[in-house]
Amino acid sequence: MQEERKYLDELFQKYRQGTVTEKEKELIARWLEQLDAAEDEPEQSRLDLAADRSRREFRAKFQPEEINQTKIVSLPLWLRSVAASILALLSITAGFYIYHNRQATTQTAYEQQSTGTGQMKTITLADGTRITLNNRSRLKYPVSFAADKREVTLSGEAFFEVNHEPTRPFIVHTDKINVQVLGTSFNIQDYPDDVDLSVAVVSGKVGVMQKNIKTAYLIAGDALAYHRLSGKTDLFKIDGRAVTAWQQGVLVFDNEQLESITRKLERFYKVSFVFKNQALKRSELSLKVKNQSLAVVMSALSISGDFHYKISKARVTIW
Repeated sequence: MQEERKYLDELFQKYRQGTVTEKEKELIARWLEQLDAAEDEPEQSRLDLAADRSRREFRAKFQPEEINQTKIVSLPLWLRSVAASILALLSITAGFYIYHNRQATTQTAYEQQSTGTGQMKTITLADGTRITLNNRSRLKYPVSFAADKREVTLSGEAFFEVNHEPTRPFIVHTDKINVQVLGTSFNIQDYPDDVDLSVAVVSGKVGVMQKNIKTAYLIAGDALAYHRLSGKTDLFKIDGRAVTAWQQGVLVFDNEQLESITRKLERFYKVSFVFKNQALKRSELSLKVKNQSLAVVMSALSISGDFHYKISKARVTIW
């Protein structure tokens, strides 16, 4: 038995080293076939434990059981570096994508209302605030306000009747200044082509801010004019009825320069003005008219300002 085992070990070593002869290969094959045939036969008492152990040893050497193992592949160093870089880039891209989509889902939804020449429009916001837009104006506002503040953006002219909320201020953004209130009524005139921007308070109190710095506090009867070119502000008193007159179709000019008057007429009547005499632009005039034609308005202004004019379709020439 010892000699058979020694021979078996030597044959196994030659098998591993690939040095077995063709005859030895045939011998191994026949032994394996005999083992398979023997296992198919019923177990006999004549087979002793030694013979059974020899069979197991022989099979273990030349027919080892297959074990499922995960094959580990070692990548070269340079390839591992490239893989790490790609993984890092994918992680950053995925993070940005998730953040961007999260931002998109939480982004505030806005609505916008506008008016054309000679048009007016009244809007009621989600908080109950009522806003009347004058002609050629635009208002942008959120569908629902934030929990801590109410913000809208205006271009043009509008009269605000703000619903009072002590814990949630109402802020109107324009291109140059912001107006903040808690609950009040006021008018803002902010046309991009006008020299001045104005805020006039009819009731309550408002704070006017320029570049996030409080510029002035206004109460009922106060008004502020912001000069676009110089950035300076002027405070003056107003008649509340004159401030709201435009909502009833009334045009009120109180010692106002003719250039400013003609800009308002352009927005109201859908015409353009041409000055042949530039000095006339600085003429200060006063007039109050309601629901009158352009011809009637120009006639009254020409008498007050001592100038001539000509209306040709949508063009008015002054000299």
